[in-house]
Amino acid sequence: MFISGYGARALVAATTVFVTFVQAKGPCDSEIYCQGDLLHAIQMAKLYPDDKTFVDKPTLKPPAQVLANFAEIGGANASREALQKFVNDNFGQEGSELKSVDLTELDANPPFLNNVSDPTLRAFGKTVNGYWSTLVREQDYSTLCNGCVSSMLSLKYHFVVPGGRFRETYYWDTYFTIEGMLRSGLKDLTRSSIRDLLALVDLYGFVPNGARVYYLGRSQPPLLTLMVKIYYEHTKDAAFVAAALPLLQKEHAYWQSNHLVNVTKPDDSGVVQLSRYIVDTDQPRPESYTKDYELAHNATTDPDIQARIYADMAAGAESGWDYSTRWVKYPLAPTDRLLYGIHTRQVIPVELNAILYQVELALDSFVAIANSSSSSIDYRGLAQNRRNAMYSMFYDQPSGLFYDYILDEHQRSTILSPASLWPYWSFGASGEGGASQPHEGGAWANVAFSPVSRILGNSPGGFPATLYNSGQQWDYPNAWPPLQYVLMQAALITGHTDLATQLAQTFANSVFCAWYKTGGSIPGILEKLPNTTDTGHMFEKFDSTQVGKEGSGGEYTVQAGFGWTNGILIWTLDTFGKSLVAPVCPAAMYKTVIALIAALAVAMAEHEAAAAAAAAPAVTVANAPAGVPAVPAVPAAAPVAVPAAGAAGVVVAAAPNGAKPAATGSSKPAADDKKSAASPKAKPSSASPKESANASSSEAKVAKDENSAMSSATANINTSLAAVVLALTAGAFSALY
Repeated sequence: MFISGYGARALVAATTVFVTFVQAKGPCDSEIYCQGDLLHAIQMAKLYPDDKTFVDKPTLKPPAQVLANFAEIGGANASREALQKFVNDNFGQEGSELKSVDLTELDANPPFLNNVSDPTLRAFGKTVNGYWSTLVREQDYSTLCNGCVSSMLSLKYHFVVPGGRFRETYYWDTYFTIEGMLRSGLKDLTRSSIRDLLALVDLYGFVPNGARVYYLGRSQPPLLTLMVKIYYEHTKDAAFVAAALPLLQKEHAYWQSNHLVNVTKPDDSGVVQLSRYIVDTDQPRPESYTKDYELAHNATTDPDIQARIYADMAAGAESGWDYSTRWVKYPLAPTDRLLYGIHTRQVIPVELNAILYQVELALDSFVAIANSSSSSIDYRGLAQNRRNAMYSMFYDQPSGLFYDYILDEHQRSTILSPASLWPYWSFGASGEGGASQPHEGGAWANVAFSPVSRILGNSPGGFPATLYNSGQQWDYPNAWPPLQYVLMQAALITGHTDLATQLAQTFANSVFCAWYKTGGSIPGILEKLPNTTDTGHMFEKFDSTQVGKEGSGGEYTVQAGFGWTNGILIWTLDTFGKSLVAPVCPAAMYKTVIALIAALAVAMAEHEAAAAAAAAPAVTVANAPAGVPAVPAVPAAAPVAVPAAGAAGVVVAAAPNGAKPAATGSSKPAADDKKSAASPKAKPSSASPKESANASSSEAKVAKDENSAMSSATANINTSLAAVVLALTAGAFSALY
């Protein structure tokens, strides 16, 4: 059955209900979801914290009726309250045209688990493997009325969503997701996901950013051909490659015609062609409407400059790095004004060209696999030309790194990011020697990877997107799973196995500890943390400065799910699992310290009670008041060993009655005063009044000395315990923060 959304007209379920759709062949012109007074009024009213909420809602009435109802409430002049009621009456729940899928293909014990030595990580991998069933969706328009519309693009097959606010399939996410799906044995689901993207190419000529009508004006990093490549490597399905080839060639032609730019070499020795992210629009992004509108209007009153900002913001979203100092003219500008200087279309990005280099070589191999004689394009020649152009424009010989080229500045950028190492993966994966070898006097790969090792040594949560702490999500301190994957691939393919393993361990630590901190547990292996009510989150990004902390910044709150994190973790466990060990997470350390503090507090309370009892005068036959029964003297308390912070153990013993306590820290026992102990068989005293008075005075002095010594001992214990607690707490929190 063909299930439809925008771009087609289809029978829904088994009924005769027809759904009307906008036939969108280019950028969306929907007056509900993409542009016009209705969209502007609702988004600027800020009815929802996230602009994406409204544009993800299907209509409850046909579009013409929705627009008429909008006009009736005053259109662009309607009050906020009227707009909220209008939305409630005319739109359904976002995501209601999707439903979960029973993933019968899922293997509870996929083969990749055999490559994981650590039992805790193996159990964690098995747990994450089970998450696929929570992220698989299919479209279901049976809930829509006759003629009602949704912003969803039509997808015929099952697909995986990233999670959270991302309720649809996304282009470049899918590559990293299927790296894990294939290792989970989900070959049919992988095939379906790829076929959905191929169908979008067939309909629109390219893969949109995501499967929404408001994404039709832009794409994302073109990884579809590489998805087919890794699918073929796992299945050897040559027929699938042959069927996909014409559509993959169609997508490549789109990138060649829409994103290619001529660039003059720095030495003026000629012109080369390279690709960039570029979007033709003069409107805010519908899913981030208020962000774009307010940015442009705060930056300038010039409509032309506002239009430029809209286009560069859209191009930044096309890059997948939305947003980063890589795309701005002034990376040190204040956070609230950083994006005033966005100029994405002036940046020739390293990773886009590295990807297209791999795409062109893959297409060359696919032509051979498909035994196709219909292609007259020399893809290998295109790849070689692109590689040479990349060395001319991006390569910094002293450092061995590749940097973006800035068109309007006629120079390379100085911003280091994982993209600077991306060509090492692309060139090495080509099997043509790669950039790991000296190239025309260039630096060796170990020179290029030295900053990776150094930065990673100070980044326990992963390698940051850049070193600029701008407040944007694709900058410091965020560590993104796809970027960790690229660095691992680049390090592996250039022989930096130890560094690749370190990257893998760091990534696994972050994912595992963030999941554990948010309630993750494994029956019989890992106990759930107290005071956690959830079951563990897989986050889209992480904080590079801390183990197990989710990332932050950007246009929306951090999302959980999460497709590419799950996929890259499974790939990491499969690739490096023999060398990885389960981390001791800060949350677990905190739990241990809290338990130790509680135990020390109990010990302190018990000792204080014993000390107080030992210091109190005994009620004996000789001094018992009338009517109070005599009781034996309080026995000596047992010694309490308390380790002083930063020193050897200190033992303080509660002294027997009539004896002075041992000096703090001394191993010499207290002197025995045999005469001070009262004996039940002792004869009545025959001492003279003077002797009795002297004895009473002596006893009072001894009691005073005892109380003084006991108070001093208790104070020493309290001080020592406090020091231990302080030291342990400081150590725990330094590990945490």
